[in-house]
Amino acid sequence: MDRRTFLKSAVGAGALAAAGGLATPAISQRPAARTLRLVPHADLANFDPIWNAAYIARNAGLLVWDMLYGIDNTLTPRRQMIEAEEVSADGLTWAFRLRPGLKFHDGEMVRASDAVASINRWAARDQMGQMIKAIENELVVIDDRSFRWSLKKPYPKMLLALGKYGAPCCFVMPARIAATDPFRQIGEYVGCRAPRQCSRNSPTTRPDRSRHPGSPAARILS
Repeated sequence: MDRRTFLKSAVGAGALAAAGGLATPAISQRPAARTLRLVPHADLANFDPIWNAAYIARNAGLLVWDMLYGIDNTLTPRRQMIEAEEVSADGLTWAFRLRPGLKFHDGEMVRASDAVASINRWAARDQMGQMIKAIENELVVIDDRSFRWSLKKPYPKMLLALGKYGAPCCFVMPARIAATDPFRQIGEYVGCRAPRQCSRNSPTTRPDRSRHPGSPAARILS
């Protein structure tokens, strides 16, 4: 008899009770138990994932804001908000194009100006972002869906920098919010195409979760 079968059996339950009434592991619960409860390692005291590089803020940020790129299980950057990118032969110019139809949770379209403002705020606090800024020529908006980042010398890890999950991540926020000094907390929380929506939040309140109408997951309100 294997351990899982033993724990589900009456003999296993009796043995555990005799040992002090220990609860059986979740793996031995009935299939009807469908609720997963998560207790984070810390309270979410501040919700700005750029100003606050703590992983509790990063984890919450991943549920609210989308990123231009993500990293797969082979550590390869993959497009998320980006539809296409092109790099010049000399590695000095990167051109990016956003996917069509991207929206923030307040209904506004995600534009290249939002991406550029978000990159600038992120880069001020991130080591890889600072490395790129040190060799930057210009980061400019081309049109509503396109922007260009030109450099003075190549930076082969550009996509890794934009997609990495190490804090702080390059989250895309509305330009008006991303214009906040990176060394000051943002005062408005509007996410984009992520599982949870934040329409109101205060650093001193505990987030409540309910389903976001445009998403298969949930919504953060406080």
